[in-house]
Amino acid sequence: MLGSILFSQEFALTNQRLIKYYDLVNSAELSIVDDNLTEAEKLYAEAFITFEEPHGKDLYNSMMVSLKLKNRKGAFAKYSTLKCLEYKFEDEFFEKNFPKNFKYNEDNCKVNLDYAYKKTLDSLIELDQQYRLLSNGNYAKYKMELTETDSIVATNLARLIEEKGFPNEYNIGMSGTIGGFAQKFYLIILHQLATNIWSSQKVNFSEYINNALNEGKISPEYAVFLLDLNNGKSQFFSKQFSINSFIFSNGSEVPIYDQVKNRTAVTDCCYVTDGFFPEKRHDTTKKRVLELNENRRKIGLGSIDDVLKKNVFSLNNKEFKFTEMSFDAHSFDKREDAKFLKDHMFKIN
Repeated sequence: MLGSILFSQEFALTNQRLIKYYDLVNSAELSIVDDNLTEAEKLYAEAFITFEEPHGKDLYNSMMVSLKLKNRKGAFAKYSTLKCLEYKFEDEFFEKNFPKNFKYNEDNCKVNLDYAYKKTLDSLIELDQQYRLLSNGNYAKYKMELTETDSIVATNLARLIEEKGFPNEYNIGMSGTIGGFAQKFYLIILHQLATNIWSSQKVNFSEYINNALNEGKISPEYAVFLLDLNNGKSQFFSKQFSINSFIFSNGSEVPIYDQVKNRTAVTDCCYVTDGFFPEKRHDTTKKRVLELNENRRKIGLGSIDDVLKKNVFSLNNKEFKFTEMSFDAHSFDKREDAKFLKDHMFKIN
């Protein structure tokens, strides 16, 4: 497997227990979108019986559903599991949502995290990021160093996975996640994308990802993102269905990147192409949707239209976390520079 570039096996979720779990979770998320929280709580409960190690994102959303329904006892049970997994809650989250008589006791945790494994992974991530941070975005300057370090970290990650299994919340926790739910070591896999112009692919992680998917150690949302990158394809989603925002520097000499980082940029959101709306799709787009939906069904994801509904909902509902997001940001110095793109899109928000 090590060093392979091509991977021909069809990606598929064949674990029937997990197929049922993801179907229930997708239905629960759509119930949240439809503001049917009672049904969502019921579906999550059934999902967590089906699969005893639910993903952090699902625990979190289920907890938020229970809080909104004033089921604080049920919410606290999920909160406690997330704490055992070392999820980083916002400051004062507990105080704002639970009575004082609710006490989290870490001695009750049934999760045994492998801190030695996490420490080893952290050292690989640090090496993976070393020259990317030094480059300040100018990767060409460190092309040789990136090629060498990417090869080292990818090869070592593959060997670790073969030796100790694919890492997930239940063996390395969630303290080092990106955005709350994506493990940082996913960056190493991401940098093995087939189209990487700075560092050629040394390891195709597709087989590891497919196996982890069927073991419930990676969610379909993250699996398809990494599979598409590792294979240079768009088998599960297409950017033609993304929600687009336009970021403007507003005439300032400050670079757009710094403005976004410092939250001073002007943003115009949200625009979509005609493929976003089922009634506007032409025959070519309809065929593409059918192809994507078939691939998505095989790997445990809902349809394209399911994820589009969740994305629109997420624009104005930040308390729930849907991890398969399709947002693209386009940066411009002047508003008129964005006119051509915007003239071919529809504003939805």
